[in-house]
Amino acid sequence: MIKYRRQNALEPEKDAEITVNVIPFLFFLVGFLGVRAMIRTVRSH
Repeated sequence: MIKYRRQNALEPEKDAEITVNVIPFLFFLVGFLGVRAMIRTVRSH
């Protein structure tokens, strides 16, 4: 999980906090690369 916090010293009510959860993206990436590798091995035989 990545957290980014931006603080505005002049206007504290405008503080912004962004949280990005990268776990689902990592699962997608691993699955995508796995499927691509399997397709390549099937094609080469």
